[in-house]
Amino acid sequence: MNHKIFIVGLLVVVFSTACMAYRPAVIGGIRNGTALGLVIEGDRSDPAIRFGIEASTSNSPLVFVGGKWFLSDVNSRYPMYMSAGLVGYLGSRSEVGPYISLIFDRFLNSIPLFLEIGIDVVNSSRIQVQMGYYF
Repeated sequence: MNHKIFIVGLLVVVFSTACMAYRPAVIGGIRNGTALGLVIEGDRSDPAIRFGIEASTSNSPLVFVGGKWFLSDVNSRYPMYMSAGLVGYLGSRSEVGPYISLIFDRFLNSIPLFLEIGIDVVNSSRIQVQMGYYF
């Protein structure tokens, strides 16, 4: 347990040096159980770095690190992005694998809201459907 806390703390310290250039967001939804967490992603670059920490009701908190690429504007109003990277489920059996998702900004015609739909491929495929709020 101490190793996991150390790893999460190390990730926060390493990535926090560039946080002023990043956009934080609160995210929640379905990801191997009901999940709630914090996402930090690049604001203006393409590809943007994206990472976060989430707690889940399935007894396996997770950490993910990846990128975010602009794909197109849906209906000329809603930017659509692809996100891909590595996700790690931390628990009694820690597992790491890739994830891929689509992110729709300005969800429900609200600028700070976004919707993320994707798949985590860790041991077996796990669907993720989450909504987030940039602040």
